[in-house]
Amino acid sequence: MSTQTTQQQTARQQTTQQQTTQHMKAMFRIEWKLFNRLKVNYLYAVFVPLMVLVALQFAQEQMNLDASGLNPGPVMVSTSVGVLLVFSLYSFITSLYVARREELVLKRLRTGEVSDRVILAGGASMYVVVCAVQLLVVVTGVSVIFGIAPRQPLAALAGILTGLALMTAMAAATAALCRTMESVAVATLPAMFVLPMISGVYIPREILPDALGDALLFAPMSSTVDLVRTGWTGDLTLLDALARVLLAGAWTALFAWIAVRKFRWEPRV
Repeated sequence: MSTQTTQQQTARQQTTQQQTTQHMKAMFRIEWKLFNRLKVNYLYAVFVPLMVLVALQFAQEQMNLDASGLNPGPVMVSTSVGVLLVFSLYSFITSLYVARREELVLKRLRTGEVSDRVILAGGASMYVVVCAVQLLVVVTGVSVIFGIAPRQPLAALAGILTGLALMTAMAAATAALCRTMESVAVATLPAMFVLPMISGVYIPREILPDALGDALLFAPMSSTVDLVRTGWTGDLTLLDALARVLLAGAWTALFAWIAVRKFRWEPRV
């Protein structure tokens, strides 16, 4: 009897997993079609981050990174990753959630068999994949330009994965606090400019006063920046890298908790 019950439970779990996969694929295809309808999305997703990177490269050249013991190549790699995560992932997903809420898409999806987590993950999945491809292309290009190669690729991969999860969770939390699409532009400003500034994306923490740099280590994106950079420099030990992963996980869990507690599935009155 217990064997039969176990088999039934396993069959139900497999059915649920198959349905979840099908729902995720369906939502991915829908978002991809909607993304392609507006060609301006490509302009924002490609050229805006590139322009920011060019400006940051010029700014970092004026910082005299060599005097601080920093290699410009790995710094540009971590900067590239940070910029793309913010501009190509966070901003897009925040707008996506708020727009779909105003269009009552999220409310309609909840009336079906799709769970809340699948709705949010499925909607964001297309942008996560697009951002991951952008990261691969840009990181490879920067590495070739500066003539550098990864020393700890697993650390770099951990940094990218934690960054993708962090930005997705933070986008959901931000969308939970936005009433309308008009409020998205204001709500995302701190994350697009202040957060990268204090996390070492725009300005490496090593060139700041020691006390300030140590304090900013606990900023949300600092762990991602450190992990990605050490992928090319090999500066962090295994324990330090694990500590960065745990810190990034804590921030991700916090933003996910805010999203779960505050997220609204229909327009606010």
